[in-house]
Amino acid sequence: MDHLHQESKVNIGPSSGEFNPGLQLEVHYRTGTEYDTEVSHMSEECRKAAIVFGLKFTLTNENVGAKAIETLTQLKEMASLFDPCKTYLEQGLDVSFRHEGLNLWVNVAVPETLKDLDPIREVMGKFDFSKETFSGRGDLKVTSGVDPTKLLTCTIDDMLEKACQFSVQGEAKSDDLDHLLNALLKSANEVELVPLDLKKFGFTVVKIFTAFKYMNYEFKYDPNVIRNVIKSTGKLEKVQNHVSEYQELATGFLPQAQMMAPMFIAPYADLLKDVNLGNYELFLMVPRLRVYYRFGLNLLGLNAWFTENFMQ
Repeated sequence: MDHLHQESKVNIGPSSGEFNPGLQLEVHYRTGTEYDTEVSHMSEECRKAAIVFGLKFTLTNENVGAKAIETLTQLKEMASLFDPCKTYLEQGLDVSFRHEGLNLWVNVAVPETLKDLDPIREVMGKFDFSKETFSGRGDLKVTSGVDPTKLLTCTIDDMLEKACQFSVQGEAKSDDLDHLLNALLKSANEVELVPLDLKKFGFTVVKIFTAFKYMNYEFKYDPNVIRNVIKSTGKLEKVQNHVSEYQELATGFLPQAQMMAPMFIAPYADLLKDVNLGNYELFLMVPRLRVYYRFGLNLLGLNAWFTENFMQ
């Protein structure tokens, strides 16, 4: 294989231009040397673990970081008294917390010695790309006009109008991908659990994939046309009836939830006021493969809605 450099871009959005975003979903990945840079701040336990996953919270006041870590540490100590947390921690599961600026991380490092990994330990040992030279990164962002704070009150027409407003933006780059592919094919060939036909199919797909050097896709659409086509199906009235039933049920439950919330929120109310409850990130990394994935969810306006309904 030749040394491979690949690039791809995607840009999908309404022809009318900007719209008011309500929900955003982001996906990011890093491999090879890009992975090394991304995880350089993590502890030695994380970088030597079999799998690492966790959450990132966004604070609205960086001065509460120390208090947040203290609270999380207390919750960890309480959880460690009961199974299955107690058993996993005794087997070497590492749960750590880190604060930097407005970011607060909860890292969970799963050691290779964990008993639950016994069935796949031999297979994991076949895949080790720590010495391979390659790099890759990708970023994808999907934005929708749907406002999660209005779902209990909006009509089906309003919901459809917002749902027809969306955008997709992404970019990916990779270098020296041939090193990774060669290592991947060699490792897969050593795994006896994978059927031969499946291996051959995988090799073919990989070879086809390497033919693509540069991909650029841009598409503009008219949200009004999409909305009118959906309306012409005549199904909206039936959908509206179902939506109204769920809205009525949720609206009736909201006052009860507001009454019960203080019992659970009160011990952490001061801290929750300084946490953006509408912004979360989940990450997953596999050190042997030098792969890092990060998934972000941003529910714009949810933090203000939660504060108004549960923190007053």
